[in-house]
Amino acid sequence: MNKVRDIKVVMFDLGNVIICFDHMIAAEKIAKYCDRRPQEIYDLFFYSDLTEKFDSGKIDEDEFFNEVKNLLNLNGLDKPGFYKIWNDIFWENPGIAEVITEVKRHYDKFFIISNVNKPHFEYIWREFPIVREADEIILSYEIGVLKPAPEIYKIAIEKAQCLPSEVFYTDDRPELIQAAKTMGLQACLFQGVNSIKNLIFGQ
Repeated sequence: MNKVRDIKVVMFDLGNVIICFDHMIAAEKIAKYCDRRPQEIYDLFFYSDLTEKFDSGKIDEDEFFNEVKNLLNLNGLDKPGFYKIWNDIFWENPGIAEVITEVKRHYDKFFIISNVNKPHFEYIWREFPIVREADEIILSYEIGVLKPAPEIYKIAIEKAQCLPSEVFYTDDRPELIQAAKTMGLQACLFQGVNSIKNLIFGQ
């Protein structure tokens, strides 16, 4: 994809674009409180139906913890301890803050669109101030749908108050890029900070 043109609003995914994460960090810590190996824990509930329900706001923190506790037969790990482990998996993508600063300088609006659960986002909001630079943040757990559902992109376009073709969107997952393109957005797979700088600014 060549340098994007005629763009008014720039939208970034959150996970592995702005904030990197590794669920295996949590799985390895949780394994100390049950008889499952880290990979089993990872496979059991990360990217599972249970996590999808959590990320779309269909269950709350109490329900999610109780489900995980029962699934894994956790011993000696209470809810505060679990969520401390659950949230301690993130780090800011090096160089992305500078990109966002430049986006804010050159374009009308900067949005974040994310499939994320409430405790994860509240932790990110608290620990990584760069996300507070967004003019709008559209979160799956708040609106009740996950990307690639068309509804989440429709909400973003409505809030952008411009044509879909005047929106640029990047995400680390190809299927979510394809969904955005289907909605008429200029969209490109995120392949690193330097790549996205070249796309947006021609650097």
